Amino acid sequence: MFSFITLFVLFIFQPFGTSNDNEPYKLLRLSGYGLVTFCALLLSGVIEIALLKIKLKSLSRLIIIPFIYLLITGLFNHGYFVVAVLGAWHWQNQLLFVGYIFCIGVFPLIFLLLVNRHLKNLIPSSAANTNQTRLEEIALEVISLKGENKNDEVKVAHHHILFIKSADNYCEITIFDGDKIAQSLLRTSLTGLLKQLPHSTSVVKCHRSYAVNLLSVKHYSGNAGGLQLSLNESNITIPVSRTYVKTIKDALLLAPKTC
Repeated sequence: MFSFITLFVLFIFQPFGTSNDNEPYKLLRLSGYGLVTFCALLLSGVIEIALLKIKLKSLSRLIIIPFIYLLITGLFNHGYFVVAVLGAWHWQNQLLFVGYIFCIGVFPLIFLLLVNRHLKNLIPSSAANTNQTRLEEIALEVISLKGENKNDEVKVAHHHILFIKSADNYCEITIFDGDKIAQSLLRTSLTGLLKQLPHSTSVVKCHRSYAVNLLSVKHYSGNAGGLQLSLNESNITIPVSRTYVKTIKDALLLAPKTC
């Protein structure tokens, strides 16, 4: 979108003296700015992905990321201007280009921020509160989990479950009852065990071998390739595979008393 806006401004207003340029293929040369802008955005995107590994506050990220996009785009466009039009480098022109890019970039940035805020407001707060209340109600329920063996059964309060780990044909349920952490073993698959939980459960699958209670998550770290969940009552970290990253992040936003 930013590339199209750049082309629109160049074709309509023709800044940097191009309005007095009567040379052939002027519009084709102007189109080069769009291509250069596209390349600059690709590079900026790579830098943004690299910065995801650095823990930045939301406000700092909101300032730094757009600044990087606009700065690199300005430098790339000035480089193209020097090669295709001016033929010589001048620092005044470079500052002017960066200034133009910042002015042009303000409008799509404001637009994207407004759209993002509008989308957040589309989710009624009452719906979020309803989901949270339901999770809290389920947390207090005592549930009965059964294995494949006869008399193989574990009764536990839903909110006491920290996580479930699957190995071979068994599931190890880690439970915290307020005093100590204990493990219970059932002969069943992780999928079969999760089917026994209430429909709106806070215990969700996060890995092919793990399910975690969202109410027990203290915070998480990692990126789109995978997460590590830290729990309130245990030093054990629970892995989240790439497949479940978005699901877990979205679920944590709705779960009460989590990160």
